[in-house]
Amino acid sequence: MKTKHKVLLGTAAASLALTVLLPPTAAVFGHGGEDHGGEAKASTGVALTDEVLLPKESQFLFQVRTSLATYSATYSRATLYGTVSPAAGGEGRIVVPQTGRIVSLAAQVGQGVRAGQALAVIEQTLDATQQIGLSTERANAQAELRAAQQDYARLQSIADIAARKDVVAAELRLRQARQNAAILNGQARQRRVTITSPISGTVDVFNLAVGQQVGQGDELFRVLNPGKLRVEAQVFAQDLAKITPGAQFRVEGLQGQAGAPAKLVVFSNVVNPVNQARQLILELDQTAASGYRAGQAVNVQVLGQSEGGKKELVVPTSAVTDLNGKPVVFVHTEPEHFRIRYVQPGAVNGEQTVLLQGEVNENDRVVTAGTYQLKSIYLNQ
Repeated sequence: MKTKHKVLLGTAAASLALTVLLPPTAAVFGHGGEDHGGEAKASTGVALTDEVLLPKESQFLFQVRTSLATYSATYSRATLYGTVSPAAGGEGRIVVPQTGRIVSLAAQVGQGVRAGQALAVIEQTLDATQQIGLSTERANAQAELRAAQQDYARLQSIADIAARKDVVAAELRLRQARQNAAILNGQARQRRVTITSPISGTVDVFNLAVGQQVGQGDELFRVLNPGKLRVEAQVFAQDLAKITPGAQFRVEGLQGQAGAPAKLVVFSNVVNPVNQARQLILELDQTAASGYRAGQAVNVQVLGQSEGGKKELVVPTSAVTDLNGKPVVFVHTEPEHFRIRYVQPGAVNGEQTVLLQGEVNENDRVVTAGTYQLKSIYLNQ
């Protein structure tokens, strides 16, 4: 029993000593980067670093591509909306010269043809009134021919006593009668017309068949030369000053076509009374126009020099992406390292974007393809 009391007294003495030596309780504050076991906070989805590590194998898999940031004095000054249309010699429309019936068809949809190549043969058809009129004219011509022959033969039989002027007049009458009869007989026998292509190109879609009746003025074929295209754009008052003599133009398709340079043909001085715009006509280069089609809507970038020839830092437009609502670019700093740089974009076109602010320098290698994969890795690391 005495031993038990000694143990209890020892425990109480130890507790009192700890109470005296330990300081009073106080609030504990965490320091940066330390985990003090506090309440866990929900993840914001933002990575704690501005760098993404991506092995070479993954770069090949994601098809990551880069390009250099450069200084340039040329950038987009305006974006116009235009429509592609055939240029001179780029479209040929063949219409029916006379009402008739298709007796032969040599053209096929998508067929390449040359200028002057036969596409179809049409035989003229006549209604009842026209047939009666033609028959009457033929009968009259035959009657006139017989009368002229008889008159000429009679004067020839009495040529020794007939007046010379009467003989000459009868001969002229006979020649005219023969010519008129031949013309009318030829119309009756030959009423076929060969339809040829006015330009070299490709036959567009048509719906025709042998034996089909066609009317005068109907469109039979449309031949298109895809290498001869132009762009018609409307320039409104706020953009007139940007169309300067030294301006360059670039056409960008809205269906994934690659951008193509265009040459100014004319900037009309006539104002459209409906929308108060002036028409701008551009011509596409034959090699660059292969991806475009007539009737297609496009954007026209007006490229000009910066004021005073001052150069601006530009990167490919595809390099600028969005991260948490802010524009950024990924800079390839080391073989497997990509760093995020926040930027402030300026003038933009389909090819280049001016960077007004940001930690991007000339000759920095910015990512132009594969930014989506880099952004996904960054947000999940």
